[in-house]
Amino acid sequence: MKKWFPWIGIAAILGFSSVAVVKLGKQDDGRYLVSSLQHVELLGVTKTLQGQRPKDMAVSPDGKLVALLAHRRVYVAEPNGNIIAEIAHSAGALGIAWSPDGRKVYATLATGKIASYSWSGGKLAKLTELAVVPATVRANPGTTGLAVASNGTIYVALSIKNQVVALSPEGIVLTTWAVDACPYHLAISPDGRTLVSANRGGVIVKPAPEQGDPESRGKFEGTGVAHAKSANTEVQVDPRTDAGLSGTISIIALTGSGAEPKTLQVGRQPSGMAFSKDGVQLYVANSDEESVSIVDLNDQRVAKKISITPAEDPGFGQIPTDVALSPDGKRLYVSLGGANAIAVIEDGKVLGYVPTAWYPISIRCLGDNLVVGCAKGIGSRPSSKTTGFGVHDSVGVYQSIPLSSLKDLPAMTARVAINNSWTKTPEPRADVPALPIPERVGEPSKFDYVVYIIKENMTYDIAMGDFEGANGDPSLCTFPETVTPNHHALARQFGVLDNFYISGTNSADGHQWVASSVANGYTEQNYSANTRSYPYDGGDPLAFSPSGFLWTQAKAAKKSVRVFGEFVDQPQVIDTKTGKAPSWPRAWEDYKSGKGEVTIKAVTSQAALREHLVPNYIGFPAIVSDQYRADVFLSELKGWESDGKMPQLTMMLLPNDHTGGTRANFPTPRAAVADNDLALGRIVEGITKSKFWQKTLIIVAQDDSQLGYDHVDGHRSIAFVISPYSRKGATISDLYTHASIASTIGHVLGVPPMTRFDRTAKPMNGCFGSTPDLGTFTALKNNIPLDELNPPAKKLTGEAKRMSELCEKMDWDELDTQDKNILNRAVWLAEAPRSVARRGFSTTQPTRR
Repeated sequence: MKKWFPWIGIAAILGFSSVAVVKLGKQDDGRYLVSSLQHVELLGVTKTLQGQRPKDMAVSPDGKLVALLAHRRVYVAEPNGNIIAEIAHSAGALGIAWSPDGRKVYATLATGKIASYSWSGGKLAKLTELAVVPATVRANPGTTGLAVASNGTIYVALSIKNQVVALSPEGIVLTTWAVDACPYHLAISPDGRTLVSANRGGVIVKPAPEQGDPESRGKFEGTGVAHAKSANTEVQVDPRTDAGLSGTISIIALTGSGAEPKTLQVGRQPSGMAFSKDGVQLYVANSDEESVSIVDLNDQRVAKKISITPAEDPGFGQIPTDVALSPDGKRLYVSLGGANAIAVIEDGKVLGYVPTAWYPISIRCLGDNLVVGCAKGIGSRPSSKTTGFGVHDSVGVYQSIPLSSLKDLPAMTARVAINNSWTKTPEPRADVPALPIPERVGEPSKFDYVVYIIKENMTYDIAMGDFEGANGDPSLCTFPETVTPNHHALARQFGVLDNFYISGTNSADGHQWVASSVANGYTEQNYSANTRSYPYDGGDPLAFSPSGFLWTQAKAAKKSVRVFGEFVDQPQVIDTKTGKAPSWPRAWEDYKSGKGEVTIKAVTSQAALREHLVPNYIGFPAIVSDQYRADVFLSELKGWESDGKMPQLTMMLLPNDHTGGTRANFPTPRAAVADNDLALGRIVEGITKSKFWQKTLIIVAQDDSQLGYDHVDGHRSIAFVISPYSRKGATISDLYTHASIASTIGHVLGVPPMTRFDRTAKPMNGCFGSTPDLGTFTALKNNIPLDELNPPAKKLTGEAKRMSELCEKMDWDELDTQDKNILNRAVWLAEAPRSVARRGFSTTQPTRR
């Protein structure tokens, strides 16, 4: 590709400077800056979808309308961009289709069923729900892709059951086909004779047949095939990274003898598909391989693969999500969720790129327009004025872009280049002096060790809104200095960051961003519909970046690594007296007594992570106090001091600031946060008073910002950069995100970037001075009793009682399955009167849309 990009001044255009404070949201030039550190543009006619994230689209049989599936609504729109109807809906990961007469719209539900809506008189109306499994089967089959034949037969992919099912319009199961792991998108050929399923998990690794040989039991077919479970299905994984390795399509003949589906390997995690006009070729977007496969259906083989990665933007992160053919069949359009762009392909070559809103996830040609559903749109930016923004205040975007406007592709590609900060990565130089953060990866640093501490769920304002001298809103501060004395002391001593943002939305994608500097297409597609998994603690190889994690990248660079609790998806906390998991009070009593009757063991399903894990340190569940976690770390630190060796990269999950809401027999929200605050202070104190302090960089960040509201943006969160070179007492308002942290770690340790995001993100230079100060930190005692428990609901009255009862009814076995609005309100009601009122602020909950 020709290099006509205006590289000089891109950093200034993107606003990464220590002079002007650049925040997320709409910029002066009309673009939006989002928390992936990219700018996005709204071309064509655009409609913002308040509180919605688009997932999938389907063109009506007459080609005049498009049905758009968002995570909480179904819309019908025209080619010119007008949205003419909508209805509330709780969506699955994807799946929307029209009946052949255009009078019905079918859409998958998060419950595993299919909703049927009538379309008449410009209105949508609920008709019924179609079940794809018997009523006696309670397990959710994971309905995903939908397609409807000309005779009205409905085809639905069942991602958890690894099946494709044919239903009559009345909901009677007609046929079931077994396919490969995790079928998602479906497509029917133009002649209606062939159905194709894109299987994100690819080949299923099956148990070896029992032959009476005890040694054969539990083994799997395929010598040397690494595998792991995704929703209880064994899939092939990359042994270096634990990420899903295979991707297939299943070709199902809808006419003839009923033969088994034909399977073809395509690329990693196939996503959207489109047939050529004659039905001979099938185009498949490979979302974890950054390519498009062209399948020859006559020969049933992959005829060609086209890379969609620009030479100027290497590294995983383009993430092709969907494909669409132009009306004349000559051009292929590929939506790139990671690049916020559309790749334009002709004659097997990428001609250029077109900018879009944030995370285009579905694309169709509708008349003479290219219509695009952008999942994240313009970010968490509600249109109406509010006191506090929440991270789930997503504003998705529906775009209608005239095909006639795509003539000047070089100019559009140049804009995509600027929006994504395309640039070359310079080689390290010899004989340059050591800096706290080297200018180039591979150059010497003042630091030998990095400790990365990951906490849970807080906005900036919820705990630091009362911090004087920084951009906080005290009225949104639920956990002020009385609750978080160490947070405030760390900010005063080492500097406060008041312009840091989490890159994801919740723990499922937040921990992916923390550990791998990206959330892949599978993770983004599953937003609000995590029926297969909720991979906050790992456990699903399909959610993992093909480029691996900080620990795998550091190991590849020959750096020593130690991991405390991150991605421990099979923790074991057992009361030896009962053989069961203890209650929080029982675990606390055992911790305080030192009897050791509650045993704790870290177990992970990720083979590449096991060698790095501390065996008795877990992240979740929250029945374990963060004081125990601090004890384990400080014990390890003492051993490192004795040996004179410290891991070059240490990662640690310190999760109890997540809180357990107001459910009885658990710590009050402020006690949970105080527990976390004290543990953080103790850990930092231990490091600063160790022999390694002079050479150590500590970075602290939240994985997401679901708890609380923020007056700047729902993604704004708490972070600390702690080192002898920190700008003591400074207010640091440079714009940083999770990708900035990964970039900083890479520059310090000489570890190459994992993805395009940490490659293009600027390291956190604004946090450092040139002169070291070896002053240590002394942890402050907690003001809140750590064993202060929520009272039972029967002892409460009014709204507090109702919130306690709702918290008690929630499913707490998995993180973040709780209703976020209820949890936030419960925490606010419990804590605001005592944390806010005494400072003279209103105790009413922040105004919401």
